[in-house]
Amino acid sequence: MRYFSIPILFPIVFSSLTFCKNAQDPTKSLMDLELSATTEETVNFQNFKGKVVVLDFWATWCEPCTKAVPVVNAWKKSKEGNDFVFYGVNTDSDLSKDVIEKHRKEWKMEYPTVLDGGWKLVENYKVEGMPCLLVFGKDGSLVYRQYGLQAEDLSGLLIRSRLWKDGN
Repeated sequence: MRYFSIPILFPIVFSSLTFCKNAQDPTKSLMDLELSATTEETVNFQNFKGKVVVLDFWATWCEPCTKAVPVVNAWKKSKEGNDFVFYGVNTDSDLSKDVIEKHRKEWKMEYPTVLDGGWKLVENYKVEGMPCLLVFGKDGSLVYRQYGLQAEDLSGLLIRSRLWKDGN
């Protein structure tokens, strides 16, 4: 009976794993996506090909997200003029652009915010908590993920930035 089960189970397990991999592929290029922003009509990530894209996922109700903002602001300031693009990604589905933009300004975010109320990015890249920082390499593939962000994380991000800028 044992030998009979293996030939039957192997195709089932293999096809299940294949389906799961294709269901949501976190290595899918960010460059294929376009989202609306609080200050612009839409942001087409295709425009950032050849740049490192940093996304800071946040929501208006997320207290830890407020602590991540100064770190991302400092990181952005250190990379100005370089091959880096920074965006906040707001995940509130029930708030207007104006309310989200008001929170962005109150939190002193020095980077624009795109809206992901439909959770296109959240689901595609399996964001499971906030704050969440995603970094995409120059080819648009996901190269780094971090949940939570503290001031002491900045030095590590600055070191990694050199690698990401060089395409590693």
